Amino acid sequence: MFASYQAGDQLEMPAIELPPVQQVGMASWYGNGAWHGSMTANGEDFDPSRFTCAHRNLPFDTLVLIENPRNGRRVWCRINDRGPYGLNTPSGEWTFKVSSSRQEDWRGILDMSIATAEQLGTIQVGLQTVRLRYWAPERDSGFNLAILNP
Repeated sequence: MFASYQAGDQLEMPAIELPPVQQVGMASWYGNGAWHGSMTANGEDFDPSRFTCAHRNLPFDTLVLIENPRNGRRVWCRINDRGPYGLNTPSGEWTFKVSSSRQEDWRGILDMSIATAEQLGTIQVGLQTVRLRYWAPERDSGFNLAILNP
């Protein structure tokens, strides 16, 4: 669905503003649906048919545009979980570790639902380099009017 405007014979379509690329890295997807119905980190039930994903640090409900540079596909996805937790080790192997540390050498930047991975065309490859586009969340100023005027 796109808005268009016409003045006389001239049809105009406004440019779509895309958020900037904030991260580039590996993305994986949540297996074969075995997690269906399990509680995600934000408290909702996981549904592999929804366009949701896990990120270690972005706030819940952040909308990210995921781009697959290999085939040019894009999909919007909502952050509702934490992960991925694959960690590269100094020996070149990888292991599983639950942590939100930004200092670790993480194997990936995003875990996607099956629906998201299908839209991006990454089901067969499993791991795929992606670009994440999103507007950085605004920082809390610390000012709270409710505290000043109870």
